[in-house]
Amino acid sequence: MNAEKALKTLEYQKILDMLKTHVSSERARELADETRPTDDKNLAESWLTETFEADKILYEQSLDPNFAIDNIVTSLERTRKLSNLTMAELLKIARVLKVSRILKNTLSRAIDADVIKGYSFGLFTNLPLEERIDKSIISDTEMSDDASPAIRQIRIKIRRTNENVKLKLQSYVTQGKYQKYLQDNIVTMRGDRYVIPVKSEFKGAMQGLVHDQSASGQTLFIEPLAVVELNNELKTLLIEEQQEIEKILTDLTASVRGDVNEILNNYEIIARLDLIFARAKLARTMKAIMPKINDKGYINIVAGRHPLIDKNKVKPITIYLGKDFDVMLITGPNAGGKTVTLKLVGILEVMALSGMFIPAGADSEISTFSNIFTDIGDEQSIEQSLSTFSGHLKNIVSFINDITPDTLLLLDELGAGTDPAEGSALAVAITKEIKKVGAKAVITSHFNALKEYAVSTEGVGSSSMDFNVNTFEPLYRLIIGSTGTSNAIQIARRLGLKKEIVDDADSMLSEESKSFDKVLMSAEKARKTAEELTEQAKIHKIEAEKELKNVQDELKKLRDNNERLNEQIRKDTKKLIESSVSEANDIIDELKELLNKPDEQALFEARKLKKRLENMSAEYEENDINAEYDQNLNFIGGEIKVGDEVYVDTLDKVGKVTAVNKNGEYEIMLGAVKTKVKAKNCKRLAPTKSKSGRVSVSKAFSNAQIKTEINLLGKTVDEAIFELDPFLYQASEANVPEVRVVHGKGTGALRKGVQAYLKGHPCVKEFRDGVYGEGDNGVTMVKIK
Repeated sequence: MNAEKALKTLEYQKILDMLKTHVSSERARELADETRPTDDKNLAESWLTETFEADKILYEQSLDPNFAIDNIVTSLERTRKLSNLTMAELLKIARVLKVSRILKNTLSRAIDADVIKGYSFGLFTNLPLEERIDKSIISDTEMSDDASPAIRQIRIKIRRTNENVKLKLQSYVTQGKYQKYLQDNIVTMRGDRYVIPVKSEFKGAMQGLVHDQSASGQTLFIEPLAVVELNNELKTLLIEEQQEIEKILTDLTASVRGDVNEILNNYEIIARLDLIFARAKLARTMKAIMPKINDKGYINIVAGRHPLIDKNKVKPITIYLGKDFDVMLITGPNAGGKTVTLKLVGILEVMALSGMFIPAGADSEISTFSNIFTDIGDEQSIEQSLSTFSGHLKNIVSFINDITPDTLLLLDELGAGTDPAEGSALAVAITKEIKKVGAKAVITSHFNALKEYAVSTEGVGSSSMDFNVNTFEPLYRLIIGSTGTSNAIQIARRLGLKKEIVDDADSMLSEESKSFDKVLMSAEKARKTAEELTEQAKIHKIEAEKELKNVQDELKKLRDNNERLNEQIRKDTKKLIESSVSEANDIIDELKELLNKPDEQALFEARKLKKRLENMSAEYEENDINAEYDQNLNFIGGEIKVGDEVYVDTLDKVGKVTAVNKNGEYEIMLGAVKTKVKAKNCKRLAPTKSKSGRVSVSKAFSNAQIKTEINLLGKTVDEAIFELDPFLYQASEANVPEVRVVHGKGTGALRKGVQAYLKGHPCVKEFRDGVYGEGDNGVTMVKIK
């Protein structure tokens, strides 16, 4: 589509900026900026269908896909060059694999979303690789002990050697003979070597290697000779650890290398889906609808709202073009909304043809065009130091020879900025040319010559921006079929221009011009009177239909509710009878056996069984209160309270009140069914005798599947807490003594958020940062109450 200049004039980029606020990934933001309208009807419909399906998935089926992934393109390209990926890069790739897998699973449950599902079918999954990366790497900078048996063994040796070094140095710190040499009783590190702080004046008294000194020079950090060998051993182990890490990274990178193309394809699919779902979210914020698309040049915007104007201030506009007329002239006073209407047509056009829903009413329809040309505002004339008229004319000349029947033109104040007689003549001539070619156009103007041409020419429509005929204030509403006046004299008078000046200006107008304006004003007043009468009739009709519908709906609701409750009561009663009969038969069989035994114990058991039969009878009577009741019900007055029996007239049932709500409703048990009933539909009954049985409830909990570690990497604080909370309760209920919370190092924000939440948690006894080998401060160890 040839529309780049028009997109700039229509401020299309601002729409794309709004779209980008709803995407999750960097690549989707790039795709949003690359979005352009299409002139292919089938493609436009396909894009809109994508948005429609995404809307259904999000807001009707309550599925909320996650598209948050990082850019992995550079990393994947590096694997082709046999370079090792870093731990951070591998985690990002694992994230893409995880999002791909979850998306594939989530979208497979979507209903009536064939286009969206088509994208998910193309997603590649590799759960073993994804889990291996997650198992091997704790954070962007730390490898897990579980990455390989070798690294686990190396780290065990490192921890053991660390302890030996610390114990040896601790003996220096605690023994009296060395304390006078020490600046502080601590063991610290300098350059991966454990050292102790020695006063500089005792340098010769402490045999060892000096690794550093304080800024003041008063403290030397010395590695005693007794631990040099241990420190050397530790250094060797750390080198072995790093070599093993590199080996693991090489192995993981090789695994990724085998799936580079598939992972890159996933990255693009996820970004594409991210953009599609962003269009659906934008549609909801705009209260937008899916328009129909045609390629016949027909535009029908019903109650359209400009998306860049505050939705609380914008007035809906209805405008159509392309059936009865190909050219629409919009007239009316200045600041009445003509230019906004012109831009509205353009922006809704390009939004729909870019796959976005438009803020308009149902039945709105948009056509594809090969070209969209605009001439709105003075931007070009200002930039090129041209007069307003020259700037507009230069712009029109740039595209007038390229217009075809498949062109849409949006021309603001055509012919303005020069001598009115010549300007109006040019405006009419240009409009005639547009009509002759068969292009579609919306044109704004004040020229009477152009108004007369529109009124008298078939295929050219006339419309005006509405205004108050008494105050001449604009109402920002388009009236199709009406021809407006500029009302410059009346507006000047209303704004307070001196009466002498206004009268002088009025006297200069030609009688022909005044007569033309008077005819238009008279027609406008007659139209408004007819419109007001029609509107009143519509209101009365709507109110009557609404009242009738309310009555019908209420009646249907009562009937449906009654039938539903009756059916439920029948089912529950049948179930109770069947259960009771079965149990009663079992009891009778036991009674028969016991009565044949003469001993006292058998007699005692028989009495217990008889009592069970009596209780069952009482329970049946209470649960089937409506099975049979006296038609001459004993109604009594007084306040209805919890426990009272009441007659519900709308259901023709007797029930027991279980709760009294603040809004004047009662909760009532009708057999085994609980329902809410308005107070006016309840009549209090005299109390009747009733019996009740006892019900015992037991609950069991199994801790067979309780985990002792939770991985929160890549989550926000809110997401992490949402998963952490039930995990802690399960651990507590299963009597798990200690759990491991993996949050990674990163910026530290997730660690701080998690530990702040742990401080007040009822299941947490205490917690601490992980030590070396556990994950350092990328892990929090939590003891459970």
